[in-house]
Amino acid sequence: MTRTGDARRTAIVDRAMHVASVEGIEGLTLGRLAEVLRTSKSGIQTLFGTKQELQLSIVAAASHVFERDVLLPAERQPAGLPRLRALMSLWIDYLETFEGGCLFVAAASELDGRSGPVRDAVADAVTQADALLQRDVELARRLGELPSDTDVEQLVFELHAMVLQANHDRQLLGRKDALTRARNAVNHLLGVEQQTGFR
Repeated sequence: MTRTGDARRTAIVDRAMHVASVEGIEGLTLGRLAEVLRTSKSGIQTLFGTKQELQLSIVAAASHVFERDVLLPAERQPAGLPRLRALMSLWIDYLETFEGGCLFVAAASELDGRSGPVRDAVADAVTQADALLQRDVELARRLGELPSDTDVEQLVFELHAMVLQANHDRQLLGRKDALTRARNAVNHLLGVEQQTGFR
């Protein structure tokens, strides 16, 4: 593919992520994307071939955005609780990245009862994020910044649940305070409720 083709594909995937976050990754057909972009379906098909390839490209691009906006900035913080707090703060910020909220939450709800490469790609992305969260919780415990008897897997579950609930409340129920409540809940879980925010 030429550089022009690569740039066009990147631009299309960028728009497709936003559309998929609103309309669903399963419902986003080549024809629907062509309609949104006001271009020909054949032009989209030339770049992606199939709907599945488009879906996989969307998941890969959303994973890159999550890495760029959440994981890499968090990694620049000191190991332990500062990094864990930064990770959670940035993850909550990420819920505002796409028009329809977290693309992975939406895709997981659509695909959790199905099988196939797209479901596997979404599950893999979520698993990787959880693994990094668990790593940071374990490190904070080893450094003595969390109680020595902290149930790491339980805390990871609860922290991730705060993100999911915030996305649900913000997107489905239109609660404007959802992200603030998520931050307060995370602060409470991490034993820093005396602070009003992460930054």
